[in-house]
Amino acid sequence: MKAKITIIASFTIASLLFSVYQPGNAITYYNHDGSVEEHLTKIKVEPYKGKKDYWVYKVEACATDHNLAISIVTLKSDIDEQVLGVNKTIKKGDCGHYGAVMKAKDGATLGAKMLERHEAVERMQEIIEGDGRHMSKAEKSELSRLQFVTGMYLR
Repeated sequence: MKAKITIIASFTIASLLFSVYQPGNAITYYNHDGSVEEHLTKIKVEPYKGKKDYWVYKVEACATDHNLAISIVTLKSDIDEQVLGVNKTIKKGDCGHYGAVMKAKDGATLGAKMLERHEAVERMQEIIEGDGRHMSKAEKSELSRLQFVTGMYLR
């Protein structure tokens, strides 16, 4: 009788342990459509030599009608996302170049977005004024990243 109970308990414990296990090779797909924002232009999209599903991706940010104060440039693909903390001001008439080697199933899905400094400050104010004492972990993380990138620590 004790042997049967021990076997049943062992199977129960093993089934509980394996029910929690999730394989680590799952890939997150962002379903990015390859679009870029107004002041950004794709200037280089080509396969990375010797690596399958890797692409050399470069965008150009040009200040055409006014100076651009850029805090963050986010490069996106269907699989990957790279956040570049820039914190640069581009003078009217000049351009800045930002890029990375990105993982993507298709080069057409590579896109980018830009967060200007005034937008970063507005987002920090929203987070702080929202419910500053009871921020979620994601909001705290976003706030500290924005503070670090802009060099501004709002209270």
